[in-house]
Amino acid sequence: MDNKGKTTDSRNMHAILLSVIGIILLIAGLAVATIHSHLRGSGLGTALIVLGVVLLFIAVLRFYYKRA
Repeated sequence: MDNKGKTTDSRNMHAILLSVIGIILLIAGLAVATIHSHLRGSGLGTALIVLGVVLLFIAVLRFYYKRA
């Protein structure tokens, strides 16, 4: 196994991990924003949604970015 393959696998694993965390945060944010609870209206749902989308965007960039 060469070093280049190891770097690519590591970068892909980071992208997969970031995307899974982003999806979880996005679902949690949607749940907080839509389910009637004491947290509704606190801005926590919106913050989780934005954080989830940002993490998904970073994961996509990290997955498709190729180093020269």
